[in-house]
This record gives sequence, C-alpha cells and structure tokens, in this order.
Amino acid sequence: MRRHYLLAVLLVVLILHHVDRNVLLVLLEPIRREFGLSDMQLGALSGIAYALPFALAGIPLGALADRLNRSRLLSTLLAVWSVFTAFAGWSRSYAALLVARAAVGAAESGAPPTMLSLIADAYSTRSRPAALSLLFAGPLIGLLLGSLIGGAAAAAFGWRGALWTVAAPGIAMAAVVWRTLPEPTRGRFDGPDALGGHDTRDGAQAPRHASVPTVQVLQFVLRHAAIRAVALGMSAASIVSIGIASWIPALLMRDHRLPVQTAGADTALAVGLSGGLGALVTAWIAARYGQGRPDRLLRMCAVGLLLSIPAGVAGALATSVPGTVTNLALWALASTLYIGPGHSLYLGWVPSRMRGSLGAIIIVGCNLLGTGIGPQLTGLASDLLRRSGDARSLAHALALLALLGAVPGLIFLCASFRPMPEAPQDLP
Repeated sequence: MRRHYLLAVLLVVLILHHVDRNVLLVLLEPIRREFGLSDMQLGALSGIAYALPFALAGIPLGALADRLNRSRLLSTLLAVWSVFTAFAGWSRSYAALLVARAAVGAAESGAPPTMLSLIADAYSTRSRPAALSLLFAGPLIGLLLGSLIGGAAAAAFGWRGALWTVAAPGIAMAAVVWRTLPEPTRGRFDGPDALGGHDTRDGAQAPRHASVPTVQVLQFVLRHAAIRAVALGMSAASIVSIGIASWIPALLMRDHRLPVQTAGADTALAVGLSGGLGALVTAWIAARYGQGRPDRLLRMCAVGLLLSIPAGVAGALATSVPGTVTNLALWALASTLYIGPGHSLYLGWVPSRMRGSLGAIIIVGCNLLGTGIGPQLTGLASDLLRRSGDARSLAHALALLALLGAVPGLIFLCASFRPMPEAPQDLP
C-alpha cells in the first residue's frame, strides 16, 4: 500500500504541475487583448519563455534527484512554482509575464525526473509501465482542471484572478509532500545494481555508489540505439502534441466565437478528459499486452501517434464546435498512448543511478522542442497564413502540425523491429 500512496501523491503533484502550466492557455486571448500581442508573442509566452528556463534548470535539478532526498526536493519545487504562478497574476506588462513564466518553467523542470526516479524504485519492471501510464494521466487531468478552473475563474475574476486561484492548492500540497511522501530505496529492483538499505520517510540511507555525471549519462544514451530512438520519438511527438494543445482554446474563441469560460470547458472535454481516458487505456493495455515486451510497447506508441493524425486534421478544420471538440477528443485519446510506455522503456534500460539525470534529459528535450517549438511554430505559421489572406490561418496551421505526427510514429515503429537492450544496461 505504501507504493500506491506514493503513486497517488505524485499523481496529485503532477496534476497541479500541469494546472499551473496550462492554465495560461485558456487565458491567452484575454492577455492578447490587454497587451495587444501578436500570435508570435503569444506563442513565445506559452512556449519558449517557459521551455528555455525549463531546459536550463531541468538537467541540474534532475541530477539533484540522483543525489538528494527526492521527497523534500519535490516539495520545495512545488512551493516555488506555485508562488511564481501567483506572481504572474500581478504582472503589469508583457515582460513581467515572461519573467514569471520563466520562473515557473525553471521550478517545474525538476519535478518530472524526480517523480520518475521515485516510481522506478517503487515499482518493478513488470508493473512500472502501468504505474507510469496512470501517473501520466496527471498532465491531461491538469489540462482539464486548468481549462475548467481557468475559464470559470477568468470569467468571474479576470485572467489575473484565475492565476491566483490555481496557485493556492500547490502551496498547501507542498506541505503534504514534505511531511508524508515516502522515499523508497534506490535501485531496489535492479538486481546486481540494487543498492542496500530500506524504505525510509527521510531517505537518510547512504548509497553505496556515487551518482553518475551528466556527461557520462549522455555518452551512455548515445551508445544505445533503442534509448536514442525513444528519446527522439518522444521529443518529436511533444512538438506536435504540445503545439496543438496550446492553441485549442484560442481556436475555439477565435474561429468559433466562444467566450473564455465555454472555450475552457470545451478544451477540458476535448483534451483533458479524453487524454486522461487515453492514459488509463494505456495503463490497461500495457499491463496486459506489453509486460516484458518492449517491442510491443514501441508499436503501441507508434499506432497511437499514427491514428492521431486524421483526427487532429479533422478537428482543426471542422467548421462546427461539435466537430472540432469530437475530433480533437479522438486526437487526444490517440496521441497520449506513447507517454507512459515511452518513459517506462528507457527507465527499464538504465541503472538506478542514472534515472534522475536521464529522465531530466529526455523531459528537457521534450519540453525544449515541444513547448519551445510547437506553440511558436504554430503561431508563426498562423501569422504567415493570415498575411497571405487566410481567414482561418490558425486552423490551417494546426492541421499542418497534426500531419507531422507521422514522424514520431515512424520512429517508434522502426525501433520496434530492432534488437532490444537488456534491462538494465550495465554501466561502462
């Protein structure tokens, strides 16, 4: 039961992580009107302003997860990003908003690798894919709640009040994490690489081995084709998924003339609810179909991404609200199938001493490319199409981005036919 409590707490933290991260998406149109911003500037606010600090801080914080008490580290990060989400509500200029988003991105970057390291030491290789698929329902639930709460709070209190509303629960949850989250023994499921010790709340046991330098982790990844393929596929998929999801509220408000609260609710239905369901379906499939079969998990990732393409294109181009919401819900359901299995695969191929750093490297890659490129690329394409006279420039930019889902789908598919590495790989 102890490991299930840990999973439940981490799920709540990851939900709060994505509420604070994604609430801004439903607020983009009110912010654009107040500050007179272009789509390119909005893309930067929801993209590179968050992703670049995330990338710069993510790898050092991931390395800290291999060295420090992970429960205490996670609690501190949660408190910091919640405070800066509240600070964003006091911003009086576009520049101040950029700074606040940068601080949120930097603090949030350390949470996912810390969680991955905790899960890897709480669940065995066979049960880990299902556990991670359940954990990664958190981003979709967070998007759902961020859209619902953000839309309702923005309608009632303005976009600033919406930011203050979502910041408060994170500060309270940080205390819960600090006081109650268990710290499992590092490497307990890694056979010869397992560390001694026992489960403790404060994680005071001393490891027998020093953590691995980040440069050595990168060299390790570059030597193993399967890990490279997973990292590349997940990063490419992030460009498409984050790029589309970031603009759905704006699409509903701009092309379908929905008010902010309705757009938030429809986004929650289309992406949050459907994507969360997709994560649960993934957990079920992984537990029954993918146990001990990495080739099957890779094909599962590929099938989901390839099936998401027609739904994404249809959702972007639909001329009615029901058509847009229904097709984007199908897109979200299919496009989440790679997340849990993808993280489970590389965690199963590396020793425990590398997991925090490697998790940080892959998550940073996904966010730097996904959050840094996806929304901004869409905004740039939309601006260019509008200048050429396209009345539905944003919809057509999103449809073009959906087609790029073929790239990560083919990466995962090709990788599934190659020899699979042992689990975990030995250190050089």
